[in-house]
Amino acid sequence: MKAFWYSVIRHIFNIITYGLFRMKVYGRERIPEKGAFIVAANHASYFDPPLLGTAMSTRLIHFMAKEELFKNPLMGRFLRYVHTFPVRRGHLDRKAIIEAMRVLRDGHVLGIYPEGTTQNSGKLGRFHEGMAAMALRAKAPILPAAITNSRTLPKKSGPVCVAFGELIMPEGDASNKDDVAALTEAVRNSVAALLDEYGGESR
Repeated sequence: MKAFWYSVIRHIFNIITYGLFRMKVYGRERIPEKGAFIVAANHASYFDPPLLGTAMSTRLIHFMAKEELFKNPLMGRFLRYVHTFPVRRGHLDRKAIIEAMRVLRDGHVLGIYPEGTTQNSGKLGRFHEGMAAMALRAKAPILPAAITNSRTLPKKSGPVCVAFGELIMPEGDASNKDDVAALTEAVRNSVAALLDEYGGESR
């Protein structure tokens, strides 16, 4: 029954993203067909999760989302239903890290917005390093993704699209700050390049 209702929710999101917003998807062939990986995207709107989730039609994304969204009981229940779990921003949230590592260990897709929150400036924000540390610890590749022109939705300000970049393999050790910083920068540079190429928010 849960699978049925999840398929209904996904169908509704498909109607909104592809029908209403006329979203385009680029680089879908770069999405791994199996195995664990992290998808890391820019974050400009609350519409980003359904845009990214429907763009990745062949895999189910387990998103990390700020815990404030879970304070409303109905919203919290819905988010958990669609495989989203809370994380405390500005803290070392061990519970969220354990859940994220479980997702990767079980061979699933972990969705992270490395900027930590929505960016209203129209520019790509600083990337937090937790994403890179988890990738290095789990030895999980990172798939960069760029979501363009979502900031003003539901009012469109330009072509809405999701573009996936080349898979980035983690190299180094999670305990090495230089390795974590280098991986973080590589992912941010990839997302920025995708945004530049496909007409979204940039550096």
